[in-house]
Amino acid sequence: MTDQQHCPGFESNKSLSAIKVACPACKAEMEMFSDEIDKKATCPKCKATFDPKSCKVSGQ
Repeated sequence: MTDQQHCPGFESNKSLSAIKVACPACKAEMEMFSDEIDKKATCPKCKATFDPKSCKVSGQ
């Protein structure tokens, strides 16, 4: 069978990339997907809320 089937919503997630950001408060690195970069992030270590666009370490 050459016709591959995917989960619903697969096409919309195919272009996502992983981005690493660093918390400005404690410098802990965390990974998020490119579609989450416009949302506020919460550090899992110190619980600080920050804008991930200003704290990118690597990724797009």
